[in-house]
This record gives sequence, C-alpha cells and structure tokens, in this order.
Amino acid sequence: MTSDSLSDQHEQLGRATTKLISEHAALLESAAVTSGATPADLEKLFSEPLPLDDSPAEEILEQFARDIAPHAMQVPSPHYFGQFNPTPLAIGVWADALCSSLNQNAGAWRNGPTSAMVESQCIRWLCELIGYNDGAFGVLASGGSEANLIALKCARDRAEPGAMRAGLGAQNQLTVYTSEQCHYSVEKSLDILGLGRDSLRKIETDERFHIRLDRLREAIETDIEKNRKPCCIVGVAGTTSTGVIDPLPELARIAREHDCWFHVDAAYGGALAFSEEHKSKLRGIELADSITFDPHKWMFVPFSCGATLVREGGQTLRHSFDMSPEYLSEDRGFADAQYDFFRYGQMGTRRFNSLKLWMCFKFMGKRGYSETVERHIELTRHLAARLDSLLDFERVGEIETAVCCFRYLPESVRAMSGDEQDRIQQELQQRVEKSGKAFFPSTVLHGRRALRVNINSYLTEHRHIDDLIELLQTESRELLREK
Repeated sequence: MTSDSLSDQHEQLGRATTKLISEHAALLESAAVTSGATPADLEKLFSEPLPLDDSPAEEILEQFARDIAPHAMQVPSPHYFGQFNPTPLAIGVWADALCSSLNQNAGAWRNGPTSAMVESQCIRWLCELIGYNDGAFGVLASGGSEANLIALKCARDRAEPGAMRAGLGAQNQLTVYTSEQCHYSVEKSLDILGLGRDSLRKIETDERFHIRLDRLREAIETDIEKNRKPCCIVGVAGTTSTGVIDPLPELARIAREHDCWFHVDAAYGGALAFSEEHKSKLRGIELADSITFDPHKWMFVPFSCGATLVREGGQTLRHSFDMSPEYLSEDRGFADAQYDFFRYGQMGTRRFNSLKLWMCFKFMGKRGYSETVERHIELTRHLAARLDSLLDFERVGEIETAVCCFRYLPESVRAMSGDEQDRIQQELQQRVEKSGKAFFPSTVLHGRRALRVNINSYLTEHRHIDDLIELLQTESRELLREK
C-alpha cells in the first residue's frame, strides 16, 4: 500500500459511493419508509463466519446496496415523522467523509489543531445564538444524553465539591427536579453520577404538559424538611413526546431561591433561537447555568452531534473534567491547553464532529435555519388544522414546536375502556408503519396512549401532510372494519 494506491482507492470508492448515495436520495420520495423484514429475516442476511480472506470493495458495496440500504429505516424520507431524526444536509454527509479522511483526534489541540479551532468557533456560535454572553463556552458531545450527563456532573460538583474525588457514598442527599416529560437520559445520568435514580423528582405537568410550578415548590419543600439537599432543576425546551417548552424564567427564579444549578435540556427546541418569530418561546434560557443543544436534530447535521453549553464558561467544565496525563501535560511551550477539549468532558479520543456542524452552519446561515424552522411549525399547524376538521380524531395538547399529538377516537372507540382505546392507537400506528407509506411513533400522555407526529425533514411539504391525513383515514377505517 502506498499513498498513490490509497489515492486510487479513494477515487474508485468515492465514485461508487457517490452513486449509491445519490441514488438513495433520488428514491426518498417513493421508497417505503419502513422495511417489512423481521429480525429473523435480517439475521439470515448477515449471519456468516468471521472473514478470513479479503473481499473486493465492489462486492462489499454490492452487499450494502442489496442487504443494508433497502432494510434501513428511511429516516431522510419526507414521509418520516418519527423522533427528532432529520434529513441530513448533503454538505454534512460529505463533511463526515472529509472528517474520516483527516482522522483527527479532536481531544487535544496538538493532535488536531484545526479541529480544536473549528469546534471552539462552533461552540461560540451556539452560545451567541442562545443568548449567552462572551464568557460562555461549552463542548460538543455525542448527543443529548451525553450533553445532559456533562451538565449534571457540573451541577453535582458544584453542590458537593468533594464528590469528584471521594464520591458521594451512602450519605448522598442530593435531589434533582424535572418534568415528568423529561428525557430518560436525566434519570440514567443520575445513576451514572452516583446520585441514584431515586434522587430524581419527576414533577407533574399541567393539561398542556408543562411542569407544574406549584408541585415543584412542594417537592422541594418536602425534601428540605427531610434534610435532603436540592441540587439541580432541569427545564425542558422541546419535550420528546409533545415538543412543549417549560416556563424557563420561573424555573430559573426557583433555582436561584434554593441555590440550585439550573439546566435546560434544549436538545430539540434550542433551534427556535434561529427564528425571530419563535425565539421568544425560549425566553429565560439565557438564565440557565447550562444548556443541552443537539445540532443533529433541527439543524440537520448527520448523527451524531450534540453540545453542552455553560454560562460561566470553560472553567466550570474544566473544574469537573480536567486531568493532565503525562503525555498530554500542559507544559509544552504552547498556549494551547484551553483548546484541549478532552479537558471539558469525559471523552478522550474525539471525532472531528465540529467539521460537519461548521459546514452546515455556513451552508444554511441563520436565515436559512430560521426559514426552515418557521416552515416546519407552519406545516405542523396545517396538520393540526386538518386533524381538527376530522370528527374521528382528537388532538392532545397544543402546537408549540413542530410536534403534534392526537388520538383516534370515533364514537365506537370512545365507548371502549381506556386500555382498549390505547390498543386501538397502537394498532393504528402499527398499520401505518407496516404500510411503509409513512412512519410516526406513539407515546403516553397523562397515562393514555397517543399518536405523535414530528415534522423534521426539510423535504416535507404540504402534500406530504395531506398524504398522511389520507393514510390515517384509510388505515383507521380498515382497522374498524376488521374489529
């Protein structure tokens, strides 16, 4: 293998891969969103002995085209209405290829000087976007789960500075408060951090699925009476199930009253900051001590790309995470330790993920993102209006972002028990999924099953929403006919 032969391989594989990617994109409008293959079917496709000899690259790509791509969930499809998984921007897809070709270790400046500078710039753009001042800083993460973990560790270390070395032990009395609509990663993070899952207080929500401030205050007072120590309040800006945004200024006020760290999980909703029309929904987010923001959601950056932003800057993160192993010590004669991103989080070796974020930022610009966010919310309102016009469907909650929840409740279903109604919602969701014509999940809201649609593809247009309504009507009629 020589540099010339490596160049030739890239040339050949690049042309073949470009063809596969462009052909896949061309089929997104018409391809089935979901595969009908079962786990057993796919096991047969991929069950083979450990390869002993080499295989031609052409054969490997043929197997990809034959066995992998057709059975993948077509997340980039304009008919995909699932979790916050977007159609990735083309420039982001190719940025990933460029990232892999450079193969930088973005953990330390000496191993990836340009990656460190690009990440630093992207973090500053995100901080500016969200309303933080010049002193704020942050770090990229694999996604919202890791970003929440990083922020909650900062909260823990502020409340118990000795925990970083001595641990919390059996005497842990720290408590964390958040909405019952919070992301599961908050609870998982408390387990990882040694606080225990029982230290989390999931606070009841109102009829619109926002955290109830009166219940929050009651929970804090109860814990204080039991000699527990309130540590952190987590607000949500764009909940996974409903897309709603908690009352952030009020949560910030309660956090200050009780000397709590205030974290906002804006993994999804943070992109509202791009829009002059909708950024007021994030009022108060700049008061947070830390913020989770996922560019791989509403910014259409390919997975994975999350971020933790901290109002007081990098020193807060370094207090929680910094170490100086002998092979990465600061005494190198360079003023570069501030660009060693391994000092700001738990990852050592880090991918050059900031490259795709930087390219997407520059490709779309603030105005481009603003227009897309506003269009998605308008499309969601169109969906809500169509559902409101149908007697057999009932919306659940309000439209605050690009998420719409609803239930299928014709008279015959209304007459059923709650559990039977829940089964009808699940069966309708499964019928739509098996049709391959669209995909959306179901969720549970205030104890009852509901259907959830999120518009998160820049390919989705009004006609796709109208197609979805027609599909819902067709499948729901067939479902009742079979009962």
